[in-house]
Amino acid sequence: MVVNHTFTTDTTLQSGINESILGLSVSGNVYLNADDDSYARIILEDTYGYEYLVYDVYPWLVGSDETSFENIALETLSLPNITPKNLRIEIHNATLHLASFIYSKGSRLNADMNLSGSMSEKQVQVLVDKLNENLKFRNMPWRAKTTPISTLTYEEKKSMFGGKVPQMYGFEHYGGGVFVMPGNHTASNRMLANRSASNYVSEWDWRNRHGKNWMSPVQDQETCGTCWAFTAIGVLESYVNLYFNNIINLDLSEQELVSCIPYKSCDSRGNAGSDGLAYISQNGVVNEGCFPYSLLNPDCSQKCQNPMERVFVDGYSNIYNSEDSIKKHLFKSPIVIGLVYPEHDMVLAGYKKVEENESFYIPDISMNQQYSIVNGDELIGRTAWLVKNSWGTDWGDNGYGYIIVDSMMIKSMSLCCPEGRISRMGHTDTEIICEDADGDGYYFWGLGEKPSHCPSWVPDIPDGDDSDINYGPIDSLGVLADLPYGITIDDERYFFFDATDTERYGIVNGGILEINACMTMAGDASIRVCEGGTLIIDTGSIMNADITLVPGSTLIIRNGGRISMANGKKFKAPVGVEVIIEEGRIN
Repeated sequence: MVVNHTFTTDTTLQSGINESILGLSVSGNVYLNADDDSYARIILEDTYGYEYLVYDVYPWLVGSDETSFENIALETLSLPNITPKNLRIEIHNATLHLASFIYSKGSRLNADMNLSGSMSEKQVQVLVDKLNENLKFRNMPWRAKTTPISTLTYEEKKSMFGGKVPQMYGFEHYGGGVFVMPGNHTASNRMLANRSASNYVSEWDWRNRHGKNWMSPVQDQETCGTCWAFTAIGVLESYVNLYFNNIINLDLSEQELVSCIPYKSCDSRGNAGSDGLAYISQNGVVNEGCFPYSLLNPDCSQKCQNPMERVFVDGYSNIYNSEDSIKKHLFKSPIVIGLVYPEHDMVLAGYKKVEENESFYIPDISMNQQYSIVNGDELIGRTAWLVKNSWGTDWGDNGYGYIIVDSMMIKSMSLCCPEGRISRMGHTDTEIICEDADGDGYYFWGLGEKPSHCPSWVPDIPDGDDSDINYGPIDSLGVLADLPYGITIDDERYFFFDATDTERYGIVNGGILEINACMTMAGDASIRVCEGGTLIIDTGSIMNADITLVPGSTLIIRNGGRISMANGKKFKAPVGVEVIIEEGRIN
């Protein structure tokens, strides 16, 4: 059927087909007016209102601004005997000329396809390959792969996004690297982003703070529009980990938010900040087993009566929509972030400033798993935000990805974080772990002020990195204080040869340092024996010693071992320290 018409705005055309068909393809050409914020697509609607994607194009799918298409059929390559009603043109910053379309009523366009209105794995792979070919050609810093959302039908994506599928510009195929959201490639945006240098630390990642991954496992919202609920729960689960300074990784119920907040359902949208966290602060949220996630929209009454867990948070705070404000709050815990377009909420887990020779994970058929920013790249100086998505671990880098987006494209109402005390069934704040895991004398206890049950000798200022003895407190810009060089001992170590030593040693829980020769301390040298740590002097000696023993630690001297304290230093063994002198002396 000949159309021969040019479109620059969204248009709905009657199909003119009054019989059942098994396939439909289109031909024409498209001109994309903007370098990244352009698209055109054609959608077929049947008499029941069911929609099928016929054609879709955006800059990263093609190698130039202008492209032609001939007999293209995505989900309409093989149809389940439908009666067409409309062809809908959706277009933005583009010009589409639809020359004609072909339909088949006697047999499918491809007899080998029996797909009932969905794309085959082969078709999806062709799109992914074409994307990667053009991303490399355009020197774009991300790559595509097949993901769980890649293989969803257009109707399933409609359900995910509340009835209208946004143009995602390949975000659904994201495999790794830095995804630059539409509108952020323009020269004006680049200049705006680089107008001033930020004093904040250049990188932050809650997957590796204090040597631990504080993020709860990545989940999959599947075909429901429930990203807001998964985001609220994901942020809360990580907040609980940090609050107790313990990787508890509670599995809490997204379904409770979906089913129990009025006017919410599988196919509705919500603001995670104003809806999800507000509900949790007032009502708490139960464990996943009490109200499992379901695509069937169960009523709130289906929640179990005797949950194993119910978690409350005191409240939440909205975050001012600026880059520095976001970073400031991110230093406390992961936060909720929502994108204006596509309308999608995710957990913000960190960020990285793009610099020369900076590398990002990116899958590549050559097995080179890093993308390096080269000198002169337009992204240098920008902030790439690290997001945890709810599209399963096969999206991005095990469910995570870096995005560049202007702060004006972040939803203000969805930019928020939990705040205050966590309450759990059968648990109290005495379970907050207060520990010095690296032996530097500074302790970490999670969020907030120092708990009252922390030992009296614990400093009021928390450790900024409790996995590295060389770093102490952290300031408001995320910068760690440097400490003199030190070594954390968490296993069994020996000092065999007479030598002068300038290192600081932190013997932590399970660590043993045995001195079998003469150690002479100089400079910043010191030994701190933490709770569960053991220092043994066996035939050897420590001269000019600076030793701190913490209650719960052990000191053993045998076989003529000796400790000679430095001038101005006194040997102290507080209550709770076990000192065993079999043969030897301290002076």
